[in-house]
Amino acid sequence: MHFEDLDACTYHSGPLDASEWAVPLRAVGWLEHPHRFGVGVVPAELVSKIQKLVEQTREHFPHDTFRGSHDCSLCRAAGRVGGGAGSWQVNLIVPGRHEVYAAPGGIVHYISDHSYLPPAAFLEAVASCADCGSEEYFEALRRANGGLESPVQSHQQFTLEFRESAEKHQAFRRALGVPVMQATRAQVFAAARAIWPEASFSDENESIELGDVRVTFDERGRVVDVAPTMFRRRATQ
Repeated sequence: MHFEDLDACTYHSGPLDASEWAVPLRAVGWLEHPHRFGVGVVPAELVSKIQKLVEQTREHFPHDTFRGSHDCSLCRAAGRVGGGAGSWQVNLIVPGRHEVYAAPGGIVHYISDHSYLPPAAFLEAVASCADCGSEEYFEALRRANGGLESPVQSHQQFTLEFRESAEKHQAFRRALGVPVMQATRAQVFAAARAIWPEASFSDENESIELGDVRVTFDERGRVVDVAPTMFRRRATQ
């Protein structure tokens, strides 16, 4: 995935989606061949700090770790095996001044092996960034996000919301009384209102979102599909 440095980051729903933030979420270090990028020398202490933040992100935000692997396209273009193994699955979220930066974990590889020079504002933000997962880190994200809570969740908060969501879905299935694919729209809506009384939807809706699941009906009100929505951690009932 390629973004020009300081463009809006729209890589994935949640913390990596600019629309989830009250301030600009700026992409840094999303390099791909053959796009050009700035080169230069990054002080060794800042490279070490970025690597430290990558490791802390992996430790404190395992729920944000992506599956699969990624090869460096710059290395491939040069006929080498892509580097940065073990870092591509995590992504840094660094609070700045009235903005936030999103960088792939492979940014250390780009700096060390391809002489990539990130924007000065990002390096300044890295230098002052608190340890990822600390109270100071979350407070810095709130300040950077205009005083509002950020979409970055602690693992504890994520686990709690995940369990609450699972419990609600179990309660919904019990209230429904029949398998979802055998239910009618009226049955689904009645059970949904019992479990999510705060939800607002019309009896004529072609689909309904229950937490992170979307139930879709045909024109006769029969369930035709049950599928996960784009992954969002905030409650959207």
